[in-house]
Amino acid sequence: MSTSSKRKWDQAAPEQGEGDAPSSKAPKVEDGKSASEAAAAAAAIAAKIAAQFANSGGAVAGPKDPHDGEFTKDIDINDVRNRYLLTKGATQQEIHQETGASVSTKGVWYPDRSKATEKDPPLYLHVSATSKEMLDKAVAKINELMAMDMGPLVEDKSSRVRERRKWPEEKIPIGLESIRNFNVRAKVVGPQGMFVKYIQQETGTRVQIKGQGSGFVDQETGHEHDEPMFIHVTGPDEQQVQRAKALTEDLLEVVRAEHEKMKTLLQQQQMELHQAQVQYAAYSAYGVCMLHSCLSLPGASLMWHTSCLCTILVCILMWCKSLTLSCLGIRTSSSW
Repeated sequence: MSTSSKRKWDQAAPEQGEGDAPSSKAPKVEDGKSASEAAAAAAAIAAKIAAQFANSGGAVAGPKDPHDGEFTKDIDINDVRNRYLLTKGATQQEIHQETGASVSTKGVWYPDRSKATEKDPPLYLHVSATSKEMLDKAVAKINELMAMDMGPLVEDKSSRVRERRKWPEEKIPIGLESIRNFNVRAKVVGPQGMFVKYIQQETGTRVQIKGQGSGFVDQETGHEHDEPMFIHVTGPDEQQVQRAKALTEDLLEVVRAEHEKMKTLLQQQQMELHQAQVQYAAYSAYGVCMLHSCLSLPGASLMWHTSCLCTILVCILMWCKSLTLSCLGIRTSSSW
């Protein structure tokens, strides 16, 4: 095609004549009207509203509602601290049940009430009643709620102390003392903490060894608890804590049985050591007597003396060997 049709947006806009409709744009402010005059007009409206407040004794003069009772009153609550309570439907229903008067919320809340207009006055309560007595009761109730101390509306987080919910806990005393070759804490915790980790995984609780000799340092005091060693169990649920306590007591039964065996073995070693010391004293006296006898024999040769001395030294060495094995906890059936 030699000529292309022109698109609508390619065509020039028609010129507006005298008979055309006016533009939808808002008309500009008249040139003769300055900013000071506009501010004065706004101040006049604010003064008019303030005069209405003053004439009504703090009430707002709203339009007459055809459904209102014979007696009505508007109470300004725009700057009242308890306006949040007064505008609640439950509060207004409570006033209606106690007094029989109807209460409704009217107007708009303005942080700066000077910006209020005659069309949208500041926030207020509209009270309607069929008798003056009923109206007075409702107004008295509203004044009572307005004067009520409701505490801080915004919580001060800087001075707030957050109370942690205290979990259920149990303290299980261990009742054992560490002895040679038996570390109580290591036996309770298990290899690499295996026993304690098992209880925690099975019950969802926290299990800790505390008390004297536990190595657990309290953050508040900076040292161990003064109590004898115990197992501290805590968790969010009481049933979980009780189950962890049962498992802990089963573990302690095994540890106590092992502790008793080790204690008995140590007592036996102590007895054997005591017997070895008695034998040493006897053999020492016997060796001294033998040495004295050998040296005092008339005509005894040097070889005889040497033989007696070697026999005595062998006896002493055998005793030393037996004593060493006894101290190490190794029992021997050889007698000498």
